[in-house]
Amino acid sequence: MATPISLDDLNQSFSGISISNNDATGEPSDTSQQRTPVDEFFYQHASRPGARFRYNGNAGLNIRQTFRILAKVERWRERKRMAEMERFLEAMDAEFTRRIGGDDLRTWQRLVAMFDPDNPDLPTSITKCKKIFSKYFINIYDFVNYCRRMGIDQQSEIQWDLRSLDKGSLENLRAYSKKNRLIYPLDSARGTVLRVFLVHMF
Repeated sequence: MATPISLDDLNQSFSGISISNNDATGEPSDTSQQRTPVDEFFYQHASRPGARFRYNGNAGLNIRQTFRILAKVERWRERKRMAEMERFLEAMDAEFTRRIGGDDLRTWQRLVAMFDPDNPDLPTSITKCKKIFSKYFINIYDFVNYCRRMGIDQQSEIQWDLRSLDKGSLENLRAYSKKNRLIYPLDSARGTVLRVFLVHMF
């Protein structure tokens, strides 16, 4: 039988890529290497010659709303908007993986701990982690926005209770996501862990 791992053990053993948010001036605090994938996507558009779009790297910005503003300001036609949306979703997928981790047990345990902080022992298999996580109905945009706002990355200690993001049921999640236009296409999710957030909306 596998030995249960504690939250303290997970915090001590988990390490990964550190992510730094840019400052409020619109310039990176050091180099572009410290930009997150989503930040890099928006900065590329903001730095283009003649760009109308402005981006300051504020971690508190709603990234989906920021994309809508970008598309409107730059007056993209439908074909261009769809192509850029695909690039945006790729950046979001990459940012999720950089902040949370890949498809391994430690990543799944970390994810469960974010939503079940009162449980001293973490599941000992990915299957058990998925079973626990299936009780929650979270919009992926809300989750990534929260991680950006709170500075959550792979080196952060687990000290959050993300149950406030839970919509309570699949019906509620669908209604919320449709109303707020926060739908993430299933076929755009490359990361295995990210896909656990996604449900069929229609």
